[in-house]
Amino acid sequence: MRQFGTPDAPSLVVTTPRLRGVRVGLAAPRTTVGRNDDCDGILDDPTVSRRHAVIELTGGAMTVRDLGSRNGTSVNGRPVVGAVGLHPGDVVSFGAVEALVEMPTATRGAEFHVRDQSAEQIHMAGRDYINIRNERASFLADVAATKTRGRRLIVFGFLCFVIGFAMFGYGVVSFIVGIPGIDIDTPQPDVPSPFGPDVGGVPLGVIGFALAGIGSVLIVAGIVLHVSAAARLRRAQP
Repeated sequence: MRQFGTPDAPSLVVTTPRLRGVRVGLAAPRTTVGRNDDCDGILDDPTVSRRHAVIELTGGAMTVRDLGSRNGTSVNGRPVVGAVGLHPGDVVSFGAVEALVEMPTATRGAEFHVRDQSAEQIHMAGRDYINIRNERASFLADVAATKTRGRRLIVFGFLCFVIGFAMFGYGVVSFIVGIPGIDIDTPQPDVPSPFGPDVGGVPLGVIGFALAGIGSVLIVAGIVLHVSAAARLRRAQP
């Protein structure tokens, strides 16, 4: 059964673009998260395992445990080992899906002593409290989106590198295989290129080398994005 959060119950709000806005209610003592239809919170994403993790409420404390998922669970970028506590504003990652922990707006979340304060002062204090919460939620969502972009760059760069390296290797192997057929009388046009056959006038090995180089740059850029987002999150931790 898919749960939907309510104002009087804690919930997970997905920030990953593909599922952005999906809300998983955490009102029950035990909430399972995964791809299976029998999970309490269903996250339809290939990086999420069928039964990925469980979130438990015990004595007012909320914890998350990984259920042996393939891609793991993390809280604020730190892998979950055993039961890890959750707090408002934490970012929980289920594979590549990231969600923000939201708590209900408690009526006692901010106490104001009315006796010695004017109505305008109380209104200003309440507005400041709400602004702080909104700013933190926006900051954490931005960090989560940056980390997601970083991971995508790393994956795409790795694919480019592998494909480029394979093309470069094929070109070199093609040249080595053709060496026995070359002798001093072989016309220059018939001598194979050291980088393999031409594709559109450019040797295949050269194209592969360039593609592998682009992939390497993308991997580095993705790592830098991911590390910088994690560093921003660590600096913001109280």
